[in-house]
Amino acid sequence: MLMVANWKMNMDRAAISNYLDVLSREERWSRWCSNGYRLVLSPPSVYLDFLACEIRKRELPFWVVGQNVCAHEKGAYTGEVSVDMLRDLGVSGVILGHSERRRLFGETDAHVAAKTALALSRELVPIVCFGETEAERLSKEHAQVWERQIAPVWKEVLKARAAGSETPVYWAYEPVWAIGTGRTAAIDDIREVAGSLREIFGHDCSAGLLYGGSVTDESLAVLVEKGTVYGFLVGGAFLDSEAVLRAFDNLTHHP
Repeated sequence: MLMVANWKMNMDRAAISNYLDVLSREERWSRWCSNGYRLVLSPPSVYLDFLACEIRKRELPFWVVGQNVCAHEKGAYTGEVSVDMLRDLGVSGVILGHSERRRLFGETDAHVAAKTALALSRELVPIVCFGETEAERLSKEHAQVWERQIAPVWKEVLKARAAGSETPVYWAYEPVWAIGTGRTAAIDDIREVAGSLREIFGHDCSAGLLYGGSVTDESLAVLVEKGTVYGFLVGGAFLDSEAVLRAFDNLTHHP
């Protein structure tokens, strides 16, 4: 169970230190980790190195992942961060294709596919986001949207697999109509996603399905279903370290 905290453009060094201080007081991290529950923290890029160093200093079993990466390896791309830079910092993976990147910064499915290919070439775990708008769901186009967003990425995943890559890939279903609205998809919606991925791309694609979209520490346990949901991508709720602890406590007591 992968629990990804996407901090977006929030937190600074003092807030990160306080956050980790709270998490460090919990004594069950090693047990939770050995039972398959992993906390993944995704800070703004300027704090990746600081967070990674603080986690090592506290000997916490957390992963650090980037929120984005450039679709090019190197060059004159002012303001961008490359896959090799992430690797140099000891980052474990990267979130790709988040709806905010698509909507606010014009990222296309082709951009997401190119970034996924680069991430896999450097053994960085891609967390690939996809999902439909409310209009697309109401018009019954949501399954076509999923296929359109995933197909070019899956093509790159298959190429990487053929070249010998064993780096896992996670697919974060984040319905745009749920993000920041307080509305959460039902388990039936997530089952539909998993079934669609299996039908179109095969079982290997549906494995590693995460859910994101107005997730709270209380709603997590309701949406857990073995064989369907393999984790969560959480935004605002996981800016609160106490909420993270409550979520792990709820999940690990889930039957």
